[in-house]
Amino acid sequence: MAGAESQASSSDVDILDVVTLVLTASRLIGGLSNLPLFKSAPVSLTEWLALSVLATKEGISNKILARTLGVTGQRANQLCASLSEAKLISITNAEDDSRRNVINITEVGKQHLSNLNSQLQALVLEALGARTPSLKRAGKLMRLMMRIVHAGTPELVAKQAKRREQNSAENGRSERLAGNK
Repeated sequence: MAGAESQASSSDVDILDVVTLVLTASRLIGGLSNLPLFKSAPVSLTEWLALSVLATKEGISNKILARTLGVTGQRANQLCASLSEAKLISITNAEDDSRRNVINITEVGKQHLSNLNSQLQALVLEALGARTPSLKRAGKLMRLMMRIVHAGTPELVAKQAKRREQNSAENGRSERLAGNK
């Protein structure tokens, strides 16, 4: 019996560890903005995050940028105006709908982002030393926790179930069409 109890407790998640991880991540992100790197940079921490998103997702809308950054649409508009004024991003009308804007990072923006990322990476590697594998493990755990949180949100669970049903229906139609040929 004692063996079963110790095995159960070793696989249980210690909520204090989760809280510590989340608070540490939050402090780390907040602390980044105080680094001399960002105080002297031509962009703020939030603008850097926006450029990072735009570097990976070409041609996105303001709404998607806001959702990805976890900011309001108004704040995303302000970020885009600032970044556009600095010629780090371009904002154009979508080809399919002139009411919708498409945001892209410019070559100048990519260069600024690359410079900031190089400086930040050197700073982090210097600070971590041999602890890089621990950071990677913590990052994987954080991503797993985010999936768990999203999966536990009723609206997201319903959306995911609906998406799975639609995909199944589409796959069924494709198989029937392929069978008829």
